[in-house]
This record gives sequence, structure tokens and C-alpha cells, in this order.
Amino acid sequence: MAPYQPSSSAKFTSVSRDLPSGYTRIDNILAETVPVGRLVNVMGLVKDYQVPIPTNGSLIHSAKVQSYRERVSLITNKSTSLHIYSATDIPRPPESAKDALQSSFGTRKLGEKEHEYVPCLYHFINKDGIPDATTFQKYVDQSGHAKDKFCKLDNIADSKFCDVIVNVVRAPYDEMDKTTLWVSDYTKNDSFHNFSWDGAKQSGGHNEDSYGASSKWAGPFGKLSMQVTCFEPHASQVKSEVQLGQWIRIRNLRIKFGNNALNLEGVLHEDHNFSRRQVDILEWDGDNCDARLKEAIRRKLEYEKLKKKQLKSFAENESKGDHGAKRKAGGNEDQKLNSKKRRNHKREADRKKVEEQDRQAEERLGLNELIRCESKEQPVTPVPSIVEPILYETTVEGQEVTVTLPFACVKYRSNVRVVGFHPHKLESFATWRKSTESDVLSDCSSDSDSGSDSDHDSVIRYSGKKIWEWQFALQLEDANPKLKGEKVRFWVVVDNIEAQQLIGLDACNLREDPGVLHALREQLFKLWGNLEEIKLQEQKRQIANQRRVAAKQPPPSSPANVDNEHPREISGARNKDQNNTKLSNKPFSCCIRQYGVRMREPDPDKANAGEGSRWTRVFGLFGTRICNERSRSLPAESD
Repeated sequence: MAPYQPSSSAKFTSVSRDLPSGYTRIDNILAETVPVGRLVNVMGLVKDYQVPIPTNGSLIHSAKVQSYRERVSLITNKSTSLHIYSATDIPRPPESAKDALQSSFGTRKLGEKEHEYVPCLYHFINKDGIPDATTFQKYVDQSGHAKDKFCKLDNIADSKFCDVIVNVVRAPYDEMDKTTLWVSDYTKNDSFHNFSWDGAKQSGGHNEDSYGASSKWAGPFGKLSMQVTCFEPHASQVKSEVQLGQWIRIRNLRIKFGNNALNLEGVLHEDHNFSRRQVDILEWDGDNCDARLKEAIRRKLEYEKLKKKQLKSFAENESKGDHGAKRKAGGNEDQKLNSKKRRNHKREADRKKVEEQDRQAEERLGLNELIRCESKEQPVTPVPSIVEPILYETTVEGQEVTVTLPFACVKYRSNVRVVGFHPHKLESFATWRKSTESDVLSDCSSDSDSGSDSDHDSVIRYSGKKIWEWQFALQLEDANPKLKGEKVRFWVVVDNIEAQQLIGLDACNLREDPGVLHALREQLFKLWGNLEEIKLQEQKRQIANQRRVAAKQPPPSSPANVDNEHPREISGARNKDQNNTKLSNKPFSCCIRQYGVRMREPDPDKANAGEGSRWTRVFGLFGTRICNERSRSLPAESD
């Protein structure tokens, strides 16, 4: 079975006695003052234990000191004896612990001096690092359910924990609280970053990893390498022990998608349920070499042979290309490297490909040509991705913690349609506030209170100068008809500046300026189609229902309201009214920004923005404009 790791020697009080003759102090072994290979006798408290698993050997008389995984430890042999005492039965000194002896393995018998020393050892040792009985049993049970989690990199997947044997292809580099390295076992994974050789005569081309660290990439090229990020306590060990070119074994490595959400990477956090060393440096010489390591080394040699042939072929092609170019130019002009041209052409081709894909998708959606937005080169983000919670992974007191951020400062481009607006009346889309001295500053906004639809009389009562501003919100829905559910809709705020850009009008008192109100209605019709008409019909139905309930009348569908002489006319009128409520508008492309605003919060547990306030996530429309290429006459409003 696997050896346990005994605790270090304790400092005893005056009632304790010296270590019995013939025994070696554990701290001397750990300090490496005991030569490797010597047989020793030790006494200590068991702090960890693994149930029996298959091993190459048969722990603690005649145990041999060894250096394993670059750490000093003990290993059994045929002459080793092991004696285990039950902690709950060990008496206090100076009594003997002979009756507490639970089991013995081996031929050597213990003397009375050793039985008398055990109580001193147990009752006066510092037990801060020793788990209690419940925790100890939990670790034992977990070790019994251990399974082989070894996995080659071509078979790893997101959210999976696995053991890997890999080659360090980029040396570890320090990033303050973590250490990052790149590894490969020379198997291909389509979710890895594609490192392409660009023809440079040095070791490779410039590539950038997900943390922004740019350096020469020496290989392997293609989708053969994975980034691994190690947090403490593994970060210090990897930084000090692991070197470029070494083969290492990583246990319980967590696989996840990186910051770009495209490439898989490995993460090694502190795991309290996995207390043993998780990164080991492997040796490939001798008969004890792991068979899986041999297979990985064989794959590396095959890759190196292929790489050598490819590099030779690239060099010959470059030589021919350069020679022909020099002859054509007469040897009078310096020629640019073909690799640089290829990179430029590839980037341009990729950009055009993305643009063409977006263009085709937008053609299928039939986007509104009258609505234009900036940043057309930005990729389209679906609404569910915009509104999903923002999760952030960090380490607090050595434990991995996932927290939900209140907001993030992010900008998007999305294809949407308008399905709602607020306030309910267009006359209330503009509000007023008192003019202040800060209005002379173009980059400063006033904190004065704004008016609202409910205090229309205050507009008349206030005789001072009023500043009118646009202030309304739109409810947007993702334009993709395949997306369903509540997460495809969200509200965006349209502030004064962005509203001016959107509709091309300055705010004013819309109740007293019917011309601007009509122009506003014209512009918004281009944006949301018959949405306002539907909202007016809904309001009329709500008012009619309220009046009907107040008058204690039956609903319209009641047989009491049906005219038996004209059922077809009534049915036709109802169907016509239902057809009029169908929303008819075109989706459009727009720019959305996410930000946070402070709100009052009396609950201290929720006040994450300072005392008495909390952060609230808000979405805002920006960089979007309604074009005036053509106009449409609206039908006269019915009473």
C-alpha cells in the first residue's frame, strides 16, 4: 500500500522523555541530514492515509530513506515492521500505551520503553496539522474511490478534471499571484489555439496567449499545445522546479475554456480534498519509466521528424521565391519577406470572411435599412449572451470562489427589434429640469430634479428657465427567430445625447409643440413599425375592461353580449381586431453598452457600492441613428 507521511518531531514538556535509542528524528530526515538509502526507525502521528492500491512493493522499522519526486520520504522493504496505536486508547504519561497497540506488521517486537514513549508523543505534540477523526475518515473513504483519471490532451473536455502527462513547451513565467506555462503531449485538440509557422528563419513566429504575453513560439505548431495556469501553492513550486523541455505529470487538472471562450486551457487551484503533490517532474530513463510517458515521447519524436521535413520544404520554397524575385527586380530593390505578406493576406481574408458571414446573416434577417449603427466591423452578440450574469473566478484564502459581478463596462453590437417602450405616451419622452450654472459647461450634467408626466402642472407653475431633455427606454428582443424565452428581451435606456443622435430632434415640450411630436412619431415609426398602435389598442382595452368591471357588466365573450341575429358580423369584427394587434416591424442592428449606476440601498448586506447604496446593472443604446432617406405618412389617428 502507499506510504503515509508522518508528522515532524514534537517539542515535549518536562514530563516527556527523549526519543528511544535507535530511533531517528523525522526533522533530521526532512532536513536531508540522513543519507538517502539508510535504514531508519521513526515514530510519529499519522495525518493522512490511503487505502491499499496496487503498487510495485509489499512502513516503521528498517524503512529506507529515499528521494522520490524530488522529496525525501520513506519506503518499505522486506525487513520493515509497522506498529499502529489507536489514538483514542492512548493513556496519559507516564502510563504505558501497550494496550493501545492496535496492529503490528513485521517481525520486530516493541519494548516497554517504546510503549511508554507513545503517550508522551501523542499528548504533547502540536496537533494543529492533524485532522480530526471525522475528517481523517473522509479522506480515507475518498482515497478508496480514486479512479484513473489519466487523459490525453486530445480527449479532454470543458469542466473535466483529469491527470495528464505532458511536455513543457514554454517555460513557466510569473504573473504575480499565478504561474503560467504551455504544455503538450503531441496529440491534436481542435479546441486548442492554432500556432502556425510563419516562415521566420528563427524558432517561430510571434504569437500571443490569452493573457497578452507575446514571445517567440518555438513549437509545437498546430493545435497541439495547451496553456496551464497554476495558483498557489502550486505556482511557487512550478516556478522554482519546472523547466522548459521537462516532462511532468499534473494531477486533478481542471479543464475549462479560457477568456476568449474559444480555446481550452488547464487550471490548477489549491484543492483541500486533494492534499498531495499535484505536479511531478518525470524521469524517462531506466526500467521504471511510465508506459504512458513512453508513448508521449514517441509521439514527440514523430512530430519532430515531420517538423524537420516541413521546415526543409518551407526553406526550399522561400529560397526559390527569393531568388526569382531578385532576378525580376534586377537585384536593386530589397524584397519584403513572403511571410509578412502571407500574414497580411490571411488577416485581410479572415476579416472579409467574417464580414461576409455577418452580411449573409443580416440579409436572412431582413434588417431595417433605415437604421444605421457604428462599429459595423464588430461581431454580432446575441441578446442571451448580453444579459447573462457576469461570473468571476478568484481565490480567497486559498479557496476557489466564483462571484457574480454587479456589472461590467462592455460594449456590444446586436441585431434586435423593439417590442416595448416607456413611458407609455410619446408626449412624456421629453422631460424638463431647472437650469443651473453647470449648464454652461458642455461636459457637465446638472443634478437638478427633472419633471415627469405626473407633474405637468409644475411646468406651468415654474416661471424660471427650463432645460428639456430626452429620457425614455426601449424594450429590445433578439432578431433571431430561433431564440425563445425570457432571456431574449431586455430594456435599454436612451439618454438625451443618444436620443438626439437616434431621432435627429432636440427635446422640447411635446404637449405644446405638435409639430415636433408628429416628427418624433414619424421617426419612431421607422424604428418600431406599428408598435405604438398596438400599445394604444391595449390601453383602450384595459380602460374598457376597467369600466366594464366597475359597471358590473359581463365580458364581451359572454353569451349575454352576443347578438344571435348577427353572429358572423360580430365574429368578423373580433377577428379583425385580433389581426390589428399583430406586431409588424423589422429588426435592426444597434450598439449597446453595459454599465452600472448607484441606487439607494438601506440593507447593509446588499450595499455593495458604499454605505447606503448598491450597484445596478444598466444597458444603454448608443451609436445608432434613424436615417431620413424617405418618409412615410402615418394614417390619421382614430378617436
